[in-house]
Formats: sequence, structure tokens, C-alpha cells
Amino acid sequence: MIEQILVRTAEIPMARPFVHAAKSRHHTASVLVTVTARGQRGWGEGAPRPYVTGETVASAEQALRRISPDWLNRLIDLNEFEAAVRQLASLDLSRLVGGGQPARAAATALEIALFDLICRLHGRSGLDGLRSTPLGARLLAPTGSPAPVSCVLDLAKDPAETISALGERAISSIRHVKLKATKLLDTCVRHVSAVRERFSADTTISVDANGDWDRATAVLAARRLAPLRVGWLEEPVRPRDWAALREVREAGGVPVMLDESCVDTADLEIAHALSAVDSVNARISKCGGLFPTLRLVQRARELGLGVQLGVQVGEVGPLWAAGRLLATALEGLATAEAGRQDDWFPVPLTEPPYAVDRERYLAGPVGGVGIGVLPGRDLNQHWEELT
Repeated sequence: MIEQILVRTAEIPMARPFVHAAKSRHHTASVLVTVTARGQRGWGEGAPRPYVTGETVASAEQALRRISPDWLNRLIDLNEFEAAVRQLASLDLSRLVGGGQPARAAATALEIALFDLICRLHGRSGLDGLRSTPLGARLLAPTGSPAPVSCVLDLAKDPAETISALGERAISSIRHVKLKATKLLDTCVRHVSAVRERFSADTTISVDANGDWDRATAVLAARRLAPLRVGWLEEPVRPRDWAALREVREAGGVPVMLDESCVDTADLEIAHALSAVDSVNARISKCGGLFPTLRLVQRARELGLGVQLGVQVGEVGPLWAAGRLLATALEGLATAEAGRQDDWFPVPLTEPPYAVDRERYLAGPVGGVGIGVLPGRDLNQHWEELT
């Protein structure tokens, strides 16, 4: 039985900011949950973003503090591995945690913590856990393997400067480059041109506007970027402006990827019915956890849409580890993101530490039991200082 639930927050300064047209992030903003049973601890993380799921760190923390061990023990029996994982996968934790209203980031933190705990209690890997469900068995390979990851260029530096710092091996290895859009279209076109000139024709390029362009700008951007062989525009206009998204696709001539506009399969169904989507960015924290993310991936594939596995900026530990589980076992992704924790946090926040091969732009499986990582010394010290 679950004996204790501990809810904490992490707002840790980043060594450098991450900047896009609508936001500049200088520190993490995560809520973390630890659940304890029979001497084992599972931990999870959610990244509340008001502009994505309507949650803040404070609101997610408040929702999670209402959860009791007794309530969880009525929902999940931890004694049998596969049964416990399947019970967890069947729950609509987002609405349960939110008291009837969606609380996806809060639910993500709780779901990953419970999933990690179940796996640790039974000495099983996270991939074993995911594949013990019918959905996981259909979508995930039996073993994880190193996954190619995107090179994401934000606006903290001129993209040309960032590219010039990459080694030749990295340049030849990178399969996808994602650029954050600027408000000034001429600058955006210049950035994309610099990337296209430096990388081979086999490297796909996408531009992420984070919903910051209006309809006319987005259509014009698509027309100007199409000759540069941009693979897709991500969230080019304000979220869920389905008519504008369709116009960007049809009049602009560049495929559209949804991010903030699509947090679940209901959003995806609407977008597809209105011809407003070509692919979707599946991010664990905005979807409500590992299993809702897998459901979104499955439905996208049934509809013939592409999938990018995305991240939230500044993930502390459980989120990037959970994402790594999916990235290294999901086949057929358009691309996968892996974050820049090695850049943002010079001192590792987890054991084992975050790692990506920056010469080959590959992210390998974490391995181990559960999600594979534990809080590191600096993260524990951060919590002690908060206490």
C-alpha cells in the first residue's frame, strides 16, 4: 500500500535562458511528486504552463496536495505488476486530480511517480511497464535503442552563431533542425536560409511560431519559407484557430504541426475533421502523462498524421527520463526532442545524469529500474533550502 505522498516544486535557475517569440524562460518551473510504498519511492514531474494547459506551478501543487494515500490505494492495487500498470493506464488522472476539470501537468507528475513506484516495487524497467499494456505492446519496440534527436535553435543566440559552434560530425549527423520563429518575418527567413545553406538536403527543417503570428503573417511566412524546403510550421497561429490553420496549410503550401492546439485526442479529431493538421507535437506533460501521450500517438497514426515527440523547456528529471523511454522505443517518429539539460544545468540534477551524444545527436536509453533516474545531490539540496 502507498504510505506517503510528497509534493514539491522546482524553480531552479538555468545557466542560460531559452527564448522564443512569445516567452523567455530563465528557470525551471516544475512540480514533483514522490510516492512511497514498502521502502520504495517513485517520483514524477509535471511542467505546468498556463498557455498550454491553463495550469500554474501553484495550481498544480494545490491540486496534488489534495491527493491522499488512501484515495490512491482504492484506485490501484500494487501487488501484481501488470495489473497495477493497467489500472494506472485506465485512469483519467487529469480529471480525477483536477476535481472534474483537466489538470494535465499535475496528473503527469502523479502518473509518472506511480508508474515509477510500480516498476521499482517489482524490479522492472519502465519499458517493461509500458509494454505490459496492450497499447504499449503495439506501439513500442521490445528494447530501446539510441534515437536521433532534433537540434533546437532558440532566440537566445543568433542561429548562425549556434550552428558555427557545432562540429562537422554534428552537422552531418543532425537529421532535423527546429528554429524558433521571430516576430519579424525577414529575420525568420534569414535564419532559415542560414540553416538550409549549412545542412544537407536530407536534414528536415521546421519553424515554431509558438502561436505568435497572426493569420496573414503565417500565410505569408509559409509562402516565403516553402522554397527553402521547410518541412512544417509548428503552431503558426494562436491555438485552436482552426480556420487559420487550414488556410496556412492550403494557401501557404507548408504542412502544419499542432502543439498548444492539441493536448488530447479530442483536439486532434477536431483539427483533422477541419483539415487543420498534418502532424502533432506530443509532449508528455501537456497530454497528462505517458499513457495519454501514447493514446495521442496511436490516434495520430490511425489518421495518417505525423508525430514529433516534444519536451518542455527545463525538465528537471522524471519528465526527460519518461520522454527518453518513449523516444528510444517509439518507431516512425518525425523527430524527437531531448532538451538541453547539459547546457542549462552544468551540475547534474539526477543520478545517473542527463546525457545526449552531441557529436551524433543521439539520445540513448537510460536503462535501470522504473524511469531509470533518481534525484541528484543538487536537486535534494534545492529542496532542503526551500524547506
